[in-house]
Amino acid sequence: MKNSKILFFLFLSFIFLNILDYITALFILPGESNILYLLTGSSLSILFIKILIIGVAGYVYFKNEYPSHFWHFSYIYILLIGCLLLSFGIYSNILGILNPHIVEQASQLSTTQKTGYYINILTILFIIPYIISMVAFKLYEITQKKVRYKDGS
Repeated sequence: MKNSKILFFLFLSFIFLNILDYITALFILPGESNILYLLTGSSLSILFIKILIIGVAGYVYFKNEYPSHFWHFSYIYILLIGCLLLSFGIYSNILGILNPHIVEQASQLSTTQKTGYYINILTILFIIPYIISMVAFKLYEITQKKVRYKDGS
């Protein structure tokens, strides 16, 4: 079965934004808060994880087979929220490129502080919404069998 054009566009956007995020991050490395970079001190660790994530997303996209509607929805959700987070990261990186004093201030933060901020952003913008969405979708799946719609289905 062929993928939809929407999913194709979403997957390509995800790839493009990952590449753009990596390139812009290279300009603000002293202020970078990516946990892998903070642990290794190498931008190659960021590149490696991005290639791995794109590879997994690509494998799922091209295989185009999901164990259930829940997993298909999860894949779309992860790509969509991933694009949102990457856009936020690119925006932050560009702000740092245009305002070197921001990068300098960020470079003064400890690794623990940077890690804490990074985890907070991921939790607020990704993990909590993901959990809420997945619970809502599961409840939808459970209850849809007992619902009648006006169109007779």
